[in-house]
Amino acid sequence: MTDVMTTKKPKKQKAPSLIPVELIDQLLAQVQNKDAESILGESGLAGQLKKMLAERMLTAELSHHLASEGEASQNHRNGSSPKKVLTPGGELHLDIPRDRLASFEPKLV
Repeated sequence: MTDVMTTKKPKKQKAPSLIPVELIDQLLAQVQNKDAESILGESGLAGQLKKMLAERMLTAELSHHLASEGEASQNHRNGSSPKKVLTPGGELHLDIPRDRLASFEPKLV
């Protein structure tokens, strides 16, 4: 009779969630239809979150750009321009912030 040793694979540790479950519950409570398109579609919850996060990052990037030019600079925010960005999840329509001197080149997009 042979003894067969079995070794258990160590369980993978789940990465800690960046978003609290309570916040996810609050967001889902705002969705009218609980179908896949309303939650995961481009105009649904996930699509809106992607757009808002990307635009927030672009705004922060412009703030950093303007701050690096110093307070004596004549450069300021000057609205935004629409841009269609292709992502692995499909098209994303963003409002890209602009600066008055057109020296801002976002690195995100």
